[in-house]
Amino acid sequence: MNTIRLTGCRPEPLLSYLKALGIFRLVAEQADKTVRAAWQDDVFVLHTTLSEEELLTFFAERYTPTPIVAPWAGGSGFFSGDNVKAVNEIVKSNNSRLALYRQVIGQVRAILKELGQTDKPEDKDVKSNLLRVYQRELPDEFLKWMDSAVVLQNEGQKFPPLLGTGGNDGRLDFTQNLMQRLVELGFANNELVAESMDWLKNALYGTPASGLLKSAIGQFDPGRAGGPNATQGMDGDSRVNPWEFVLMLEGSLLMAGSVTRRLDANAWDKASIPFTVNASAVGNGSLTAGENARGEIWLPLWNNPTRLNELRHIFSEGRAQLGKRQARNAVDFARAIAGLGVDRGLSGFTRYSFLKRSGKSYLATPLGRFDTHTTATHANLLDEIEDWLDKFRRACGGENVPGRFGVALRRLEESIFEYCRFGSATRFGEVVRALGGCEREVSFIHDKPGVIGKGLFTLRPIPLLSADWLLAAQENSPEFRLALSLAALRETGAVGALRCNLEVVTRTKWGWDWAEPQDRYATVWSATNLSRNLQAVLERRMVDATRAGLDGLPLESRFPVSAEDVAAFLAHQTDDDRIEEWLWGLTLIDLARASPKDLAPVAMNELPLPLPRAYALLKLLFLPHYSALPAENNRPMRPEPAILSHLRAQRLPDACQLAARRLRASGYVSLPGPVSGGRVRAPDYSMPKPMLSRLSAALLIPVSKPERLQALVLRPDHSTQN
Repeated sequence: MNTIRLTGCRPEPLLSYLKALGIFRLVAEQADKTVRAAWQDDVFVLHTTLSEEELLTFFAERYTPTPIVAPWAGGSGFFSGDNVKAVNEIVKSNNSRLALYRQVIGQVRAILKELGQTDKPEDKDVKSNLLRVYQRELPDEFLKWMDSAVVLQNEGQKFPPLLGTGGNDGRLDFTQNLMQRLVELGFANNELVAESMDWLKNALYGTPASGLLKSAIGQFDPGRAGGPNATQGMDGDSRVNPWEFVLMLEGSLLMAGSVTRRLDANAWDKASIPFTVNASAVGNGSLTAGENARGEIWLPLWNNPTRLNELRHIFSEGRAQLGKRQARNAVDFARAIAGLGVDRGLSGFTRYSFLKRSGKSYLATPLGRFDTHTTATHANLLDEIEDWLDKFRRACGGENVPGRFGVALRRLEESIFEYCRFGSATRFGEVVRALGGCEREVSFIHDKPGVIGKGLFTLRPIPLLSADWLLAAQENSPEFRLALSLAALRETGAVGALRCNLEVVTRTKWGWDWAEPQDRYATVWSATNLSRNLQAVLERRMVDATRAGLDGLPLESRFPVSAEDVAAFLAHQTDDDRIEEWLWGLTLIDLARASPKDLAPVAMNELPLPLPRAYALLKLLFLPHYSALPAENNRPMRPEPAILSHLRAQRLPDACQLAARRLRASGYVSLPGPVSGGRVRAPDYSMPKPMLSRLSAALLIPVSKPERLQALVLRPDHSTQN
C-alpha cells in the first residue's frame, strides 16, 4: 500500500472537499477496490496500491465519467433554447469512456420525445412525473447522481442545498458545465488536451498550473466565483480548473439523499439529506439572523483510514439525532455531536451555509470546524429545555415580536452552541444566564396580552431544571455565590420562593405556571437597578411574613454566603449585572435538591474587605428563624419595620439606634457600651454614602456564620447593663 497525500484536496472550500470524495469514489470503483482514505493534517490521504504516477495515469487514461445530466431543468441541454453543443459533442464522440454517457443522453431524449416534452417542465406535477419516469427507466449509474440532486417525495420533490435546486443555481446548470469541462479536457475527441496533465496535477497535488479556463464555478468556491472586488481591479473573472469541476461533481454522488418514513403507515414522507439542517446564524460572528440561505451542511472529517463502503454508510445514515428526532438546525447538530448523536469514528465536521451573497446566486460559505472530541460532558442536561426552547423559537418568529426577544434567543443559542463545541463550566454558566434572560423577557410582558406576539403568551414558564444544572454551571466568583444564596431563598409558609418575587408565577402540582392577576402581589422585580430590586424583595417578604403570622423571617437559604462576599457587594466590588443574570438563571434550578457539599471549595481573597459594623448590627435582626437571636420570649427576634423606612430615607443613625434598642430590649448590648466614670461612648456606625445605598439589599442576602456578626458588634457576655 502506498500513502498518497493529495495536497490539492483540503476541507475548505466546498469544491476541494467534494473533489476529495470524487477522487476516492472513482479510485475505489474503477481502479483499486482496497483503497482507503482519511483526513490528516487538513490534507486528504489515500492508502492505495497505486503510486502517484499510476493515480495520474488512471484519471488520464482509464477514468470513466459518471453520466451526470439534469434533464428536468432549463439550461441542461435537453430543452428548446438550451445550449446543446456539449451534449452533441458527447453524443458524436466514439470514445469508449463516454459510452454510458451517450446511452443515458439517448434514453433521456427518447423519453422526452415520447412524452412530447420539448420545454422545461414548469408545472410541479409534470416535473414530478418526469422524474419518476427517469427513476424507472434510466440505469443505476445515473440514479446515483439523481438521488444526490433530487429527493422524490409523495408530494413533489425536495432539493438538497449542496446541489442548488436540482443540479443548478439559477441560470447556471452544473451538469451543462460538467459536460463542457469534459469536452474542454478532450474526452469527446478521444485524446486529452496538452494542458490536461498540468491541470490534473494541480487538482490532485496542488502544483501550480497556468491557463485556467474562464468559466463559472458556481457556489462551490466563493474565492474564485469572480465578480466585483474579487481580485485586483474593479471586477474579476471566475477561473476554473476543468478537472476540479469534474471531480467535484463526481464527489457529490456520495451525498445522495433519501426519504424516511415514520412508523405510521399513513404519515407523510420526509426528505432525509445527509448532515443537512436549516440555516442558522449561530456560531459565526459574520452572520446575522434572517440572512437569505438555502440551508447548511456539516461535512464529516475522519482520521482513521476508511474504505468506500464504510464512508458510503456514514453518508447514507448521516443523521444527527436528538433523542428520537433529527437535528433541525446548527444548535441541534452541536448538541447531537456533544451527546454522541452522530456516527462514531468521526473526528470533526466542517460547516457550510449556502448564503445569497452574490446577487441572486448562493455561495457555500465556510463557517468553521466543530471537533467531535468535545468536553461538553453535561450536554444531555439540555434535553430538559428542548421542548420549551422549540416553542420559544417559534414564538420569536411570530408577528409583532420586539427585537429584544430575538436577541435573547440568539444569545441562548450561541451559548448552547459554544458549550457543545468547547465545553467547560464557564460556558455552561453562560447557558444558564442566557436562559434566565429569556425567561425574564417573557415574564415582563406576560401581563400585557394582545400587545406583543401572541405566541409568547402561550409559553409556560421554563420548567424546574434538575440540580445537576447547578453542578455543571458553578463558578468561583462572588457574583455566583451571592446570586445562588438569593436564588435558594426557600418557600416559607405562605411566602413563596424567590422566583415568585421576580416574575408572576405560582407553583402548582405540575410545576411552575403563570399566576392569576389576583395572585401577583408578590412580584416586585422591575427594570430598576439590582440594589433597589433586592430592597423591594426584602420589604415584600417581610410584609408577607407578617400577614401570614410567621414567627421567623422567610430568609432561609441552603447556600448562605460568607461575610467577605457581602463586604465585596457593599463595597461595589461585584458586578451587579452579572449577579442579576445569575439570579434569573439560578432560580430556574431545583436548588432544594442540591447540596452545598457538592460544590467546589471556595477560594477566598487573602486580604478580605472589612465588614461595616452598621451592616453587622442590622443583619442580626434580619436572620432566618434557625439562626436568629432569641428574644425575651424565646421566639426568633424580628426587626422593627421602621428600620427599612429609615434606610430607604438614608437615615442610618436612626436605623442603627432603633436596632440597638431592639437588641438591648432582648438582653443584647452593642459595643462599645458604657465606660468608666458613667460616661457612655456612642458606637460609630457610619459608612460611605455609596455603600449605604446597598445596605438594605445586603440585608436580604443570607449570610453564613452569623456568630461572626455578633462578635463584631455585641458584648461577649450578651448581658444588659443597668
